[in-house]
Amino acid sequence: MKYTLYLLFICIVSSLSCQKIKDVEKPDKLLNKSEMKGLIYDMVLLDASYGVNEKKFKDMSLDMLEFISTKYQLDSTQIKLNIEYYNIHFDENLEIYEAVKDSLERLDKLYINRAKEIDSLKKLKRIKKDSIAKLDTLSPKKILKVQSKT
Repeated sequence: MKYTLYLLFICIVSSLSCQKIKDVEKPDKLLNKSEMKGLIYDMVLLDASYGVNEKKFKDMSLDMLEFISTKYQLDSTQIKLNIEYYNIHFDENLEIYEAVKDSLERLDKLYINRAKEIDSLKKLKRIKKDSIAKLDTLSPKKILKVQSKT
């Protein structure tokens, strides 16, 4: 009897705990996929740069939400509604995030290549300075030759 009551209790609880995912209405100012990709891309870059140099953000008085709101001409509620809308539409959301990921990877490669170029140029300058410095110094044998000629 106890076993049946436990089983009945579990069935009732599990049926009541199931949730329906309600469909979110389209926001009045729905961003297309390209604009949404740009918005998320900007949010990721701003968040990363804020994490790297928080002091500079404060010195510049730069507010991330204000920047994004101005750029996309949306208020915070509209941004939230757009994000919720695309979160419910999984396939479209996945496309957007894949595009953002690709853009970030391309940007990462660009900065890695640029850092390598800068390092190479610094190395060449250092080698050039060293070779010029070596020309200015005379070895003891050369000094003796110069002194013996005079």
